[in-house]
Amino acid sequence: MHSLTTEVAIIGAGTAGCFMANLLDEAGIDCLLIEKSRGFGGRCSRRRIGNDYSIDLGAPEFSPSNVIHPLLKEKLSTWVSAGYLSPWTKNISRFDTPAGNKETLETLCGTPSMSTWHNKIAGHINSLTQSRVHRIKRADSHWHLLNESHQLLAISNRIVITSPPEQAIDLLNSVGNLSYSKTLPSDSLPQYVCAIGFTQPLNMNADVYKSGHALLHTAIRENSKPDRTCPVPLQEIWVLHSTHEWAQQQCHADSGTAAIQLTESFCQHFCINAKPSILTSHYWRMAQHKTASQENTPFIWNDALKVGCCGDWLGSGGTFGALNSALALHQTMLK
Repeated sequence: MHSLTTEVAIIGAGTAGCFMANLLDEAGIDCLLIEKSRGFGGRCSRRRIGNDYSIDLGAPEFSPSNVIHPLLKEKLSTWVSAGYLSPWTKNISRFDTPAGNKETLETLCGTPSMSTWHNKIAGHINSLTQSRVHRIKRADSHWHLLNESHQLLAISNRIVITSPPEQAIDLLNSVGNLSYSKTLPSDSLPQYVCAIGFTQPLNMNADVYKSGHALLHTAIRENSKPDRTCPVPLQEIWVLHSTHEWAQQQCHADSGTAAIQLTESFCQHFCINAKPSILTSHYWRMAQHKTASQENTPFIWNDALKVGCCGDWLGSGGTFGALNSALALHQTMLK
């Protein structure tokens, strides 16, 4: 295994990590993305169905309405113009709301998938995938990043950790003299997700259903998103996300077993007689995090050690929180 030397090592290639890499690269700063999975996206990942179709199994969208920072507004506009993101106008309703009661909302989603957006903004930057950073240590005035076998993955002058809080805490603890780890959230919430397909269109009132159901947190008509067409012979594809509470009660049960229960619950709730096929399922062990209480900044940065953290759990949560956190940390690092 050959180590890579870089100015900034970014641990995690989710939204915060990819955006941080994009910003650093544009500023002319050499950086390296290190990701434990096979590809970019983090909790915006997709799952391929067949040869030419993929489904968003994580974060399906985000709202630009809270974006205030002019640079982030400019970035979003550029990504939309380039086709990396597309406006998604859809009808939204609650599970427990009578038919006909709905609202229309426009958000942004990746085109043709959320993870494609990540690859477009950071795919050209040096990266190590399927490489998990287990420990970081100081040596020869540089940071050494080691895997679980204590092999050297990379050497850097600065480190940005964008991992979920539990993993970030482990890395910060490996440094030994950082006090932040004692104040960070450590309880992530799990979630099950599955995609189901129907060979005939459903007479549904809305494209997205949220809240008001014991098992289902969200149900999304995947083919209502821009540039999503169903593979033959399917006419509709729905992605079902469980509630976090129900997922906790399953005690890490198999995702396929959970998918059957979610599918049955969806069909029963809407009185659907057509039998769907379960296309894929996934268990997110750390789907959502409590946001950390950072009084003035949505990030962590120790300028003496040149180590920091950014991510949705340090921002306001969700995809926007991850973008906002990465941008704020990036500007601090440049100063």
